[in-house]
Amino acid sequence: MTSQKIKQAALVLFAEKGYDATTLSEIADKTGIKKPSIYAHYPGKMELFLDIVDFVTETYRAAWTDALEKSIDLAPDERLEFIFFAISSYYITNRTYLSFLVRLWLFPPVDCEDKALLPLQELSETHIKNIAAIFKQGMAEKIFALDSPEEMAKAYFCLLDGYSSRVIRYPKFDFNYQKAISIFCKSMLLT
Repeated sequence: MTSQKIKQAALVLFAEKGYDATTLSEIADKTGIKKPSIYAHYPGKMELFLDIVDFVTETYRAAWTDALEKSIDLAPDERLEFIFFAISSYYITNRTYLSFLVRLWLFPPVDCEDKALLPLQELSETHIKNIAAIFKQGMAEKIFALDSPEEMAKAYFCLLDGYSSRVIRYPKFDFNYQKAISIFCKSMLLT
């Protein structure tokens, strides 16, 4: 139970302050334990951080897997909207995870940048392939205009990343993401 409390406290602090600005003493204080107690669960701050990277990445992967599975029977344009709504809802519900992922992406720890970013890079590549496959299906079904499915997927992620950036900064952000993705998908349709 204490390792879960340590991990939760560290997640919040890493999301708010970043890896370099967070100390083990702060994590211990937030957990309600003494700093040496952390070492009973983690060899050091980096191992704790990497455990959180794995945890948050897997949670994010699960949200994507769920959205992909639940939308499998929808038409490609409807599926893209469904996935966008599902992932946007995930972001809104899990702002701390989102803040952690964005901070990791933009400001990874210098002493292990590759190791910390690799799970996130691999996951991003998988998501782009999944979304590109939906665009490709939409082109085959003559729903979407012929274009590069990979480039269309990257544009989709730009919209999703842009929305998520606004959600982090402005928790009461009232931007209608449903309208944004609808307009995006309509712009891809054959006319």
